[in-house]
Amino acid sequence: METNEERMRQWCRMWNEDPALAHELMSPACVQWSGQTPGLDGVVGPAEQVRFLEGYRAKHVNIFRPRVLADGGDHFAYLWDVDKADGHKLTGFDFNIRHGDRIAENWTFVGERRDPTPDPAYSGGDLDKVLDSWLRWRAGDPVDVLTEDFGYFSGAAGPLARPEPAALTPHREPIVDPDRGTVAFLWTGPAASGADLLSVREGRVARAWSLTGTRPFGY
Repeated sequence: METNEERMRQWCRMWNEDPALAHELMSPACVQWSGQTPGLDGVVGPAEQVRFLEGYRAKHVNIFRPRVLADGGDHFAYLWDVDKADGHKLTGFDFNIRHGDRIAENWTFVGERRDPTPDPAYSGGDLDKVLDSWLRWRAGDPVDVLTEDFGYFSGAAGPLARPEPAALTPHREPIVDPDRGTVAFLWTGPAASGADLLSVREGRVARAWSLTGTRPFGY
């Protein structure tokens, strides 16, 4: 697999229908962390992933579809939607680090609802400056960083116009994708953990998605 866009599509396909893709996608020591459950903590490497997914798919017939990508080369992240067997539709987020051409570390979050809005068109701006301003805005500073039609999605159930002010500390290196005008980062804050993905238009945040976990990061 030559591109991260292909990797995100095949990662979803691995969960949907073909566990054996783990051998093409994951490094021998690939680790996974879920924001909601410790169930993936012991699933290390492709062989363990195949065994896990065979058991998972015997109980769950869920269909995952990738959405907005932030591609930073050896780091990439993306939103996804899942159609669950019980009829629920949810939006989630994956953050990945590659070693060579295989994924070595994966963090995954699932929200309590689905974001029904269309994916944004690609745009951009000074993404490093936008990220700094976004973190200040999240902490309560009334910095001018949002477009007039700004839209915010929280994975928590129920509508949320904007997040409650909170100081966030980035975890690992943020992903900055100037070609797509997207930024993604993991963070620690008042919740045990979380992840934000930003879509930037003309130097301001036009759309933002924020998913939170209930557990501290394991790595």
